[in-house]
Amino acid sequence: MKKILAYFTASVLALASLPYSAGAAEFDPFPPGDVDRDTFITSHDAAMVSRYILRGDNRLTDKQLKQADINQDGVVDQTDADLIHQQAVENGYWLGDADLDGKLSIDDAFQIAQEYSKNAAILRGDLNVPWMHFSGLQANLANTTGFPYLEVSLDNAMNVLQYYSHCAAGHDFGISPYERDVFRNADGQRCYYFDPHDSIYHKNS
Repeated sequence: MKKILAYFTASVLALASLPYSAGAAEFDPFPPGDVDRDTFITSHDAAMVSRYILRGDNRLTDKQLKQADINQDGVVDQTDADLIHQQAVENGYWLGDADLDGKLSIDDAFQIAQEYSKNAAILRGDLNVPWMHFSGLQANLANTTGFPYLEVSLDNAMNVLQYYSHCAAGHDFGISPYERDVFRNADGQRCYYFDPHDSIYHKNS
């Protein structure tokens, strides 16, 4: 019995001394490109990467930067933003499409404003608020500015309404109408976020 125990103990110690593989130690359940880590690759992920590249004011974490490097070449750049945007389009998750119906419209702006009102009512202690609320996916798509905050605000609703109104009036950002969720910032650079204070319209107004 002692020999068996000694053999078992030696085996355990030998296994414990083996190094863990780097892959097992660094396992991440979120797929490359899922920068906001909501388990979906959406246009919000592309917006976050695009803003990080062009503005650098959204301060992505080390984990987010790792997710942003979708082609895994060690650099987060425009190629990564383009690839993430392409994947998001294929998945059907458009920036601003909070109601997940595959298009950007006034309905999205209304739903974002309604969600904000629900959250505000809950903070006031109103117990009669309808129980259905945005999922994390909807909240991320509602955020058009490319910031990593999971926040639904009236600013989000106005951003969507402003962009939809420009499109409905026949304006564009110098981008083909066949390309969706592609904008231009105040410097005319192609980007995947829409910030009214950093848009080509704001500069020219």
